[in-house]
Amino acid sequence: MAQYQPSNLNSIRNSPGCDRAVVFLHGFSGDRDDTWDRLPYQFGTVVPDWDIYTLGYATTLLPDILGVWSADPDLPILATMLATQARIDPLRRYGSLAVVAHSMGGLVVQRALVDDPGLADRVEKVFLFGTPSAGLRKVPWLAFWKRQLRNMASGGEFISALRRDWAARFEPEPPFDLWVIAGERDQFVPSQSSLVPFPRQFHHVVPGDHLSMIRAADTESPSVRLLKAALSSTLVADETTAPLTLAAEIPDSAVSELIEAYGDGMSQQDVVRAALALERNGKRDEAMALLRRYQTLGTDVQGTLAGRIKRMWIETEEIGFARLALHLYQEALSVARRSDDRNQIYYHAINIAFLEFVVFDRIKHAREMAELALNNAALATSNAWSVATQAEANLYLGHRNLALELYNRMLEFKAEPWQHASMALQAGQIAGKLKDSQLADSLEEIFTPTARQANRIFVSYSRKDKEWNDRLCQMLAPFLRDGELQLSMTDESIQPGDRWAEKIQAALGTAGVAVVLVSASFLESAGAMNHELPEITKAASDGKIRLLWLYVSRAEYHATPLGSFQAAHDVSQPLDERPRAEQDTILLRTALDIKAAVLGATDRFRNQEL
Repeated sequence: MAQYQPSNLNSIRNSPGCDRAVVFLHGFSGDRDDTWDRLPYQFGTVVPDWDIYTLGYATTLLPDILGVWSADPDLPILATMLATQARIDPLRRYGSLAVVAHSMGGLVVQRALVDDPGLADRVEKVFLFGTPSAGLRKVPWLAFWKRQLRNMASGGEFISALRRDWAARFEPEPPFDLWVIAGERDQFVPSQSSLVPFPRQFHHVVPGDHLSMIRAADTESPSVRLLKAALSSTLVADETTAPLTLAAEIPDSAVSELIEAYGDGMSQQDVVRAALALERNGKRDEAMALLRRYQTLGTDVQGTLAGRIKRMWIETEEIGFARLALHLYQEALSVARRSDDRNQIYYHAINIAFLEFVVFDRIKHAREMAELALNNAALATSNAWSVATQAEANLYLGHRNLALELYNRMLEFKAEPWQHASMALQAGQIAGKLKDSQLADSLEEIFTPTARQANRIFVSYSRKDKEWNDRLCQMLAPFLRDGELQLSMTDESIQPGDRWAEKIQAALGTAGVAVVLVSASFLESAGAMNHELPEITKAASDGKIRLLWLYVSRAEYHATPLGSFQAAHDVSQPLDERPRAEQDTILLRTALDIKAAVLGATDRFRNQEL
C-alpha cells in the first residue's frame, strides 16, 4: 500500500455525528497552526456545534512573500488542494463547511469556490480576513525586495480573472454568507483591496494589524466574537460595522456628522478613526483641528494616526500622505522631548528618519533623527523595539554591519509576529531605496532564515542516469530561473575526496523536497542504498521532507523502502520503455508536482509568520 505524505489537515475537534466543520486556511508566510495562534481554540470554547480543522501549506516569509505569489500554477494548485481536501476524509462527511481564511488564503478560497461548484454548494459561510482581493499595487521597493509580482499585481491577469469570475458566479448575492474583514492597522493589505471589491453589507473592520487581527487572547477578542456571532446566527458584534470604524477605512461623506454625534466623549481610538476618516474624505484641515482638540489625550493619538497615514503612503505613494505623516510625527516628537519620554522620542524620531530618507531624500536630516533615535533607544529598556530601532538607525548612518548585528540581537527578544513584520517591512524599504541587493539578502537571512529552504530540492540519482536528471531539470528550468525553486545538491556536486555522507546529510537538512530517480544503476550503488535512501525515506516518514520518485529503468524497487511511498507516475512501466513524448509529459507533470510539493506543509519549515 502506498504511503502518502503526512496530511496538511489538523483536527482540533472531530465529533462523531457532527455534520458541520470550520476549516482555517492561513495566508502568505503562514503556518497551519501558528498563524491562528489560539483563535480556533478560543472560538471552539464558545461554538460547540462545529468541528474545527486547520489546513496548511508551506510558504516563505517576507521578503519572500512574492515568491509564493509569483506565477501560475501556485494559487490554482492551492485552490485545487482545498477543493480536494473537501472531497476526501475527513472533510467529505460534512454537509456544511465554513471557511475562515487569512491574507492570500482568502484568494485561494475565492478561486476554489469559483472553480468548484460542488464545493460552493457545501460551503455555508466564508470569512476573508485581510485578503488582497483587488491585488496589491506594484511599488518600486517591493519589486526590488523580491522579484515576482506578476499574479498579485492589481489589475494583473490572476486578480482580474478572479474578480471577473467571482462577479459572474456570485454577484449580487453569493449562495453562502460572506464576511470580508479588514484590520484597522493593516499595513500589508489596504482596505481598498480587502473591502472595496465586495458590496458594503459584507464589510467589517476589527482592531489590529495584518496579523494581530486574527490573534485571540481570550473569547472576548473581536475576531472570536465575530466568528461566534456569525456561526451561532446571532447579531454580529456592532463594533465591526460601526459607521465611524468603516468610515476610517473607506470614505464616507457623512463623517463630520458622525463625529458631531460623538460629542466630547471621544476616546483616543475614536479620535484616530475620526481623523483618518476625515483625511480619507480630503478634509485634512478638519482632521488636524480634531487632533489638536484632543492632543491632551497623549502623543499616542498623533503617533498612531501618523502610522496609519504612513500606511496610506505605502499603499498609494501619494506624497500628501507622507507629508502629513511626517508633520504628525514631528509634532508628537516635540511633545515627547518636552516630557523627556525616551520611548516616545525614539519611536517618533526613527519614523521621521524613515520618511526623510525613503520619501524625501533629505539624508542629512534623516541621519540627525537617526542619531536622536539611536541615543534614546540605547538608554531605554532593552526590548525588540529598542534594539530594532538602533539597528535601523545604523542603516541610515551607514553602519551596515553593526545594523545587521543589532537585527540579529533583536531576534533574541522573540518579538511578536506583527512586530517582526513591521521591522522587516521598514528594513526592506530601506534596502530597496539603497538598491543594495547584498543588504537585502542579509536582511532576508535574518528575518526569514528558512525562506529559501522549503524551495530547495534534493535530487538523488546514479551518475549513469545523468541524462534523466538533466531532462527533469529542463522541465524545472522556469521555476529555477525565477528563483521559485533551488537545487540543494545533486550527485554531480559531490567531488572525489569529499566527505560525501556529511554533504548529503547537510543538503537534506536544508531541502523541502527530495526526488529519487530509480534505476538498476541507482539500486546497485552502495552509497545510495546505505546512506542516501535511508536518510531520505526516514525524513519523508517523519514529515520533514516531501518525497517523489521516478521509475527510470526496470529494477527491483520493491526490495527498497521506496515501495511504501507513492511514485510520481504509474510504475507499471519504467520511463525508458515509454515513447519520448510520453516521457516528456511525465517529466513535466513531475516538475509541476515538485512545485506543488514545495507548497505542502512540512514540520521543518514551520516559520514565524509576517
